[in-house]
Amino acid sequence: GETSSVFSIKPTGDFGLNGYGIDNNYNTIRDEAINSILERDYADIYKKTYTNTMKKSLEGNLEMEEALNDVAPFSTQFSDHDLSTQLKMIAKVIGARDTLGFERQTFFVNFTGWDHHDEILESQQEKLPMLDAALAEFMSALEELGVSDDVTTFTISDFGRTLTSNGDGSDHAWGGNAMVMGGSVNGGAIYGDAPSLELDSELMLPRGVLIPTTSSSEYFAELAKWFGVSQSDIHEIFPDLSNFYTGTGYPVGFMNQNP
Repeated sequence: GETSSVFSIKPTGDFGLNGYGIDNNYNTIRDEAINSILERDYADIYKKTYTNTMKKSLEGNLEMEEALNDVAPFSTQFSDHDLSTQLKMIAKVIGARDTLGFERQTFFVNFTGWDHHDEILESQQEKLPMLDAALAEFMSALEELGVSDDVTTFTISDFGRTLTSNGDGSDHAWGGNAMVMGGSVNGGAIYGDAPSLELDSELMLPRGVLIPTTSSSEYFAELAKWFGVSQSDIHEIFPDLSNFYTGTGYPVGFMNQNP
Protein backbone atom coordinates (compact mmCIF):
# COMPACT_ATOMS: atom_id res chain seq x y z
CA GLY A 1 0.00 0.00 0.00
CA GLU A 2 0.90 3.64 -0.27
CA THR A 3 1.40 3.93 3.48
CA SER A 4 3.10 0.58 4.06
CA SER A 5 6.25 0.27 6.14
CA VAL A 6 8.72 -2.61 6.21
CA PHE A 7 10.31 -3.52 9.53
CA SER A 8 12.57 -6.45 10.42
CA ILE A 9 12.58 -7.90 13.93
CA LYS A 10 14.79 -10.54 15.46
CA PRO A 11 12.84 -13.28 17.26
CA THR A 12 15.01 -12.66 20.32
CA GLY A 13 13.60 -9.16 20.66
CA ASP A 14 16.93 -7.39 20.12
CA PHE A 15 16.47 -4.12 18.28
CA GLY A 16 18.55 -1.68 16.31
CA LEU A 17 22.28 -1.10 16.55
CA ASN A 18 24.04 -3.34 19.00
CA GLY A 19 24.48 -1.41 22.24
CA TYR A 20 22.69 1.74 21.06
CA GLY A 21 20.88 3.43 23.95
CA ILE A 22 22.65 1.40 26.65
CA ASP A 23 23.85 3.68 29.42
CA ASN A 24 27.56 3.07 29.94
CA ASN A 25 30.67 5.09 29.16
CA TYR A 26 31.61 3.37 25.90
CA ASN A 27 28.10 3.26 24.39
CA THR A 28 27.30 6.80 25.49
CA ILE A 29 30.37 8.13 23.65
CA ARG A 30 29.60 5.98 20.61
CA ASP A 31 25.91 7.05 20.59
CA GLU A 32 26.97 10.71 20.64
CA ALA A 33 29.23 10.09 17.63
CA ILE A 34 26.45 8.27 15.74
CA ASN A 35 23.93 11.00 16.51
CA SER A 36 26.40 13.65 15.37
CA ILE A 37 26.83 11.86 12.03
CA LEU A 38 23.08 11.46 11.55
CA GLU A 39 22.27 15.06 12.44
CA ARG A 40 24.55 16.56 9.78
CA ASP A 41 23.02 17.97 6.61
CA TYR A 42 24.65 16.25 3.62
CA ALA A 43 24.58 17.56 0.07
CA ASP A 44 25.48 14.16 -1.38
CA ILE A 45 22.21 12.34 -2.17
CA TYR A 46 23.64 8.94 -1.19
CA LYS A 47 24.84 10.17 2.20
CA LYS A 48 21.51 11.93 2.77
CA THR A 49 19.52 8.81 1.86
CA TYR A 50 21.70 6.64 4.12
CA THR A 51 21.39 8.92 7.15
CA ASN A 52 17.62 9.36 6.67
CA THR A 53 17.19 5.59 6.46
CA MET A 54 19.33 5.09 9.57
CA LYS A 55 17.38 7.75 11.49
CA LYS A 56 14.07 6.17 10.56
CA SER A 57 15.35 2.74 11.58
CA LEU A 58 16.61 3.91 14.97
CA GLU A 59 13.37 5.76 15.69
CA GLY A 60 11.34 2.73 14.68
CA ASN A 61 13.45 0.43 16.82
CA LEU A 62 12.98 2.56 19.92
CA GLU A 63 9.24 2.89 19.28
CA MET A 64 8.84 -0.86 18.73
CA GLU A 65 10.87 -1.76 21.82
CA GLU A 66 8.80 0.55 24.02
CA ALA A 67 5.51 -0.77 22.62
CA LEU A 68 6.47 -4.42 23.10
CA ASN A 69 7.52 -3.79 26.69
CA ASP A 70 3.90 -2.84 27.41
CA VAL A 71 2.50 -6.15 26.11
CA ALA A 72 1.53 -8.45 28.99
CA PRO A 73 3.25 -11.85 29.09
CA PHE A 74 1.32 -14.71 27.52
CA SER A 75 0.04 -17.54 29.64
CA THR A 76 0.71 -19.71 26.59
CA GLN A 77 4.06 -21.46 26.94
CA PHE A 78 6.01 -21.35 23.68
CA SER A 79 8.58 -23.97 22.77
CA ASP A 80 12.20 -22.89 22.47
CA HIS A 81 12.80 -23.86 18.84
CA ASP A 82 13.14 -21.26 16.09
CA LEU A 83 9.63 -21.33 14.60
CA SER A 84 7.89 -21.00 17.96
CA THR A 85 10.21 -18.14 18.91
CA GLN A 86 9.38 -16.29 15.69
CA LEU A 87 5.63 -16.78 16.09
CA LYS A 88 5.81 -15.62 19.71
CA MET A 89 7.41 -12.37 18.57
CA ILE A 90 4.70 -11.93 15.94
CA ALA A 91 2.02 -12.42 18.59
CA LYS A 92 3.70 -9.73 20.72
CA VAL A 93 3.74 -7.28 17.80
CA ILE A 94 0.05 -8.00 17.19
CA GLY A 95 -0.52 -7.36 20.89
CA ALA A 96 1.07 -3.92 20.48
CA ARG A 97 -0.95 -3.03 17.36
CA ASP A 98 -2.99 -0.26 19.00
CA THR A 99 0.06 1.44 20.50
CA LEU A 100 1.89 1.25 17.18
CA GLY A 101 -1.15 2.36 15.18
CA PHE A 102 -1.17 -0.71 12.91
CA GLU A 103 -4.44 -1.66 11.21
CA ARG A 104 -3.18 -4.31 8.78
CA GLN A 105 0.02 -6.27 9.04
CA THR A 106 1.69 -8.98 6.99
CA PHE A 107 4.37 -11.10 8.67
CA PHE A 108 6.87 -13.38 6.96
CA VAL A 109 8.43 -16.29 8.85
CA ASN A 110 11.11 -18.66 7.55
CA PHE A 111 11.04 -22.31 8.62
CA THR A 112 13.65 -23.97 6.45
CA GLY A 113 14.97 -27.50 6.14
CA TRP A 114 12.22 -29.13 4.08
CA ASP A 115 14.31 -29.93 0.99
CA HIS A 116 14.31 -33.62 1.86
CA HIS A 117 16.29 -35.35 -0.84
CA ASP A 118 17.31 -38.03 1.62
CA GLU A 119 15.63 -39.81 4.49
CA ILE A 120 12.33 -37.97 4.01
CA LEU A 121 10.39 -39.98 6.58
CA GLU A 122 13.00 -39.48 9.29
CA SER A 123 13.32 -35.77 8.49
CA GLN A 124 9.59 -35.12 8.55
CA GLN A 125 9.23 -37.13 11.74
CA GLU A 126 11.46 -34.49 13.34
CA LYS A 127 10.08 -31.39 11.58
CA LEU A 128 6.32 -31.94 11.62
CA PRO A 129 5.96 -32.06 15.45
CA MET A 130 7.83 -28.71 15.62
CA LEU A 131 5.41 -27.20 13.11
CA ASP A 132 2.40 -28.66 14.90
CA ALA A 133 3.48 -27.34 18.31
CA ALA A 134 4.38 -23.87 16.99
CA LEU A 135 1.04 -23.41 15.21
CA ALA A 136 -0.91 -24.59 18.27
CA GLU A 137 1.02 -22.20 20.53
CA PHE A 138 0.53 -19.28 18.14
CA MET A 139 -3.22 -19.91 17.89
CA SER A 140 -3.45 -20.08 21.67
CA ALA A 141 -1.69 -16.70 21.99
CA LEU A 142 -4.03 -15.17 19.39
CA GLU A 143 -7.00 -16.39 21.39
CA GLU A 144 -5.51 -14.74 24.48
CA LEU A 145 -5.31 -11.49 22.52
CA GLY A 146 -8.87 -11.91 21.22
CA VAL A 147 -7.82 -11.70 17.57
CA SER A 148 -7.99 -15.32 16.42
CA ASP A 149 -10.71 -14.44 13.87
CA ASP A 150 -8.64 -11.56 12.52
CA VAL A 151 -5.40 -13.43 11.81
CA THR A 152 -4.87 -16.01 9.06
CA THR A 153 -1.70 -18.09 9.01
CA PHE A 154 -0.73 -19.80 5.77
CA THR A 155 2.22 -21.70 4.34
CA ILE A 156 4.19 -20.98 1.16
CA SER A 157 6.72 -23.23 -0.52
CA ASP A 158 8.51 -22.74 -3.81
CA PHE A 159 8.23 -26.40 -4.81
CA GLY A 160 6.64 -29.73 -3.93
CA ARG A 161 8.10 -33.21 -3.80
CA THR A 162 8.15 -36.13 -6.25
CA LEU A 163 6.13 -39.23 -5.51
CA THR A 164 8.90 -41.52 -6.72
CA SER A 165 12.15 -42.08 -4.88
CA ASN A 166 15.45 -40.59 -5.93
CA GLY A 167 17.20 -43.40 -4.07
CA ASP A 168 16.70 -42.50 -0.42
CA GLY A 169 14.10 -39.73 -0.46
CA SER A 170 12.34 -37.45 -2.93
CA ASP A 171 13.21 -34.74 -5.43
CA HIS A 172 11.95 -31.30 -6.52
CA ALA A 173 8.47 -31.27 -8.05
CA TRP A 174 5.50 -29.03 -8.87
CA GLY A 175 2.35 -29.99 -6.98
CA GLY A 176 2.31 -29.74 -3.22
CA ASN A 177 0.12 -29.03 -0.20
CA ALA A 178 -0.50 -25.79 1.67
CA MET A 179 -1.92 -25.31 5.15
CA VAL A 180 -4.15 -22.43 6.26
CA MET A 181 -5.14 -21.74 9.87
CA GLY A 182 -7.30 -19.11 11.56
CA GLY A 183 -10.70 -18.29 13.00
CA SER A 184 -11.93 -17.06 9.62
CA VAL A 185 -10.90 -20.28 7.85
CA ASN A 186 -13.48 -22.86 6.85
CA GLY A 187 -11.27 -25.48 8.41
CA GLY A 188 -11.29 -29.22 8.87
CA ALA A 189 -11.40 -29.83 5.12
CA ILE A 190 -9.17 -30.47 2.14
CA TYR A 191 -9.66 -28.06 -0.79
CA GLY A 192 -8.81 -28.76 -4.39
CA ASP A 193 -9.02 -32.06 -6.20
CA ALA A 194 -6.82 -34.75 -4.72
CA PRO A 195 -4.99 -36.34 -7.65
CA SER A 196 -4.57 -40.04 -8.14
CA LEU A 197 -1.33 -41.28 -6.61
CA GLU A 198 -1.13 -44.04 -9.18
CA LEU A 199 2.16 -43.94 -11.05
CA ASP A 200 1.89 -42.76 -14.66
CA SER A 201 -1.58 -41.23 -14.10
CA GLU A 202 -2.75 -38.42 -16.41
CA LEU A 203 -1.52 -35.77 -13.96
CA MET A 204 1.88 -37.34 -13.41
CA LEU A 205 4.97 -36.35 -15.36
CA PRO A 206 8.23 -38.30 -15.46
CA ARG A 207 10.02 -38.86 -12.11
CA GLY A 208 6.72 -38.73 -10.20
CA VAL A 209 6.14 -34.98 -10.68
CA LEU A 210 2.46 -34.10 -10.17
CA ILE A 211 0.72 -31.34 -12.13
CA PRO A 212 -1.11 -29.13 -9.59
CA THR A 213 -4.93 -29.24 -9.65
CA THR A 214 -5.27 -25.81 -7.98
CA SER A 215 -3.23 -22.82 -9.13
CA SER A 216 -1.13 -20.73 -6.78
CA SER A 217 -2.95 -17.66 -8.15
CA GLU A 218 -6.27 -19.00 -6.87
CA TYR A 219 -4.72 -19.72 -3.48
CA PHE A 220 -3.16 -16.28 -3.08
CA ALA A 221 -6.15 -14.46 -4.59
CA GLU A 222 -8.39 -15.99 -1.92
CA LEU A 223 -6.08 -14.77 0.84
CA ALA A 224 -5.77 -11.35 -0.81
CA LYS A 225 -9.55 -10.94 -1.07
CA TRP A 226 -9.98 -11.85 2.59
CA PHE A 227 -7.28 -9.29 3.42
CA GLY A 228 -9.33 -6.61 1.66
CA VAL A 229 -8.23 -6.50 -1.99
CA SER A 230 -11.20 -5.45 -4.12
CA GLN A 231 -12.69 -7.56 -6.89
CA SER A 232 -11.71 -4.87 -9.41
CA ASP A 233 -8.04 -5.11 -8.41
CA ILE A 234 -7.69 -8.85 -7.97
CA HIS A 235 -7.07 -9.63 -11.65
CA GLU A 236 -4.51 -6.84 -11.94
CA ILE A 237 -2.53 -8.34 -9.07
CA PHE A 238 -2.90 -11.89 -10.43
CA PRO A 239 -2.94 -11.45 -14.23
CA ASP A 240 -3.27 -15.19 -14.98
CA LEU A 241 -6.15 -15.70 -12.52
CA SER A 242 -8.77 -15.55 -15.29
CA ASN A 243 -7.37 -18.84 -16.62
CA PHE A 244 -8.70 -20.53 -13.48
CA TYR A 245 -11.35 -18.28 -11.94
CA THR A 246 -13.77 -15.69 -13.36
CA GLY A 247 -16.35 -15.44 -10.58
CA THR A 248 -17.01 -12.87 -7.85
CA GLY A 249 -16.76 -15.08 -4.77
CA TYR A 250 -13.70 -16.67 -3.26
CA PRO A 251 -11.76 -18.74 -5.83
CA VAL A 252 -11.22 -21.83 -3.66
CA GLY A 253 -13.58 -21.42 -0.72
CA PHE A 254 -11.36 -22.08 2.28
CA MET A 255 -11.89 -18.57 3.70
CA ASN A 256 -15.10 -17.42 5.35
CA GLN A 257 -16.51 -14.68 3.13
CA ASN A 258 -18.09 -12.92 6.11
CA PRO A 259 -15.32 -12.84 8.74
